[in-house]
Amino acid sequence: MKDVMYKYAKMELEQFAMFEENMKNEHGEIQVQTEAQFKYDKSQHVLCSKITVTFSNGESPLMRAVLDSYFLIHPDSIIGITDSEGHIIFPTNVLVQFASLNYGSLRGIIHLKTLDTKLSGYILPPIFFNDIITKDYIVE
Repeated sequence: MKDVMYKYAKMELEQFAMFEENMKNEHGEIQVQTEAQFKYDKSQHVLCSKITVTFSNGESPLMRAVLDSYFLIHPDSIIGITDSEGHIIFPTNVLVQFASLNYGSLRGIIHLKTLDTKLSGYILPPIFFNDIITKDYIVE
């Protein structure tokens, strides 16, 4: 396992939308869909973790939130995760860390943005990203 030195560069709430009019029952069951994506900017040494969460009620969306968290990767770490062919390989444990940090931030944002709304009773459930992210991210 390789350690990667980084710092949080910034967070951007790319999208946040609520569709309370689609809510049939304030205490009814909802579906939660979560997507995680990564992209890397070689020139800036910045890895972006994008988390998209959608709450829905059957076919109708109730809420959608997209949060981008940007992590500045230390140049020494980039050297340490670059293979002999020049590919930068972000190990799964690092991706799990970044996704978890981003997801936790999004949980808080959703909680705050849904206060005093019909969606305030729904908490974004925890996710164990180590069960989901199983492959390294290879930047060519």
